[in-house]
Amino acid sequence: MDLDGSRVVVTGASTGIGRVTALRLARRGARVWAAARDERRLASLAGEHAGIVSVPGDVADEADRDALVKEAEPVDVLVNNAGLGWNGVVESMPPEKVRQLFDVNVLALIDLTQRVLPGMLERQRGHIVNVGSMAGYVASPGETVYCATKFAVQGFTDGLRREVARRGVQVTLIAPGPIKTEFMARIRTGEPAGEPGALDYGLPPESVAKAIVRALTRDRVPGYRTITVPRIGGFGRLGSAPVMTHATDLATRGRARKALEGED
Repeated sequence: MDLDGSRVVVTGASTGIGRVTALRLARRGARVWAAARDERRLASLAGEHAGIVSVPGDVADEADRDALVKEAEPVDVLVNNAGLGWNGVVESMPPEKVRQLFDVNVLALIDLTQRVLPGMLERQRGHIVNVGSMAGYVASPGETVYCATKFAVQGFTDGLRREVARRGVQVTLIAPGPIKTEFMARIRTGEPAGEPGALDYGLPPESVAKAIVRALTRDRVPGYRTITVPRIGGFGRLGSAPVMTHATDLATRGRARKALEGED
């Protein structure tokens, strides 16, 4: 896809992967509608490039999703990046947190897709990028429900890609490993970090943004339907194979102990 002049929606755009992705796409000539709850940070982002439109809102809210799509339509590219996490064992997870994770990570993603997909199919042009996780390959103790949402994102993305094959719309899954954003800060404290990425470790968010741009611009090249970051992380899928179950259980035993002890 030629990004120049494309109309793009990026959710979770106020920090981390979403922020960097919005900037990269705008610099490639796209008109980007950047959505997130943090109005102040979105305004700062929009101030960095004239091609970015700030759209404050909560993807978990149906009215906000509706307003976002209506403002940006016709949408050429949807980057479903918004997501939440939660750390702890299942028996201690409040039911409202379970619903919140599925509302944001899965149901909002599906609903936004359903809102933009008919127009894409009618024009026979469009690309949907879902940001999943390597946690969608192998579930880790202490993040069980979060992993369940990312397994759902992977299944939805794979199925959708096969549904729209040869109908003009491309679908890509981006599966990052550890990325230095504010994700863990929000899990541990419920608030953004004082310094972006201060509590996280891993690759910079730019590495994921680059993968998203590659997927969009090489949309008909084999190997760009599912991209792990780093690419070698794709071998993580082997951990979900039945013959690998015992080895995976052993490999995650330390994480299980830490989760039970309430350690990060």
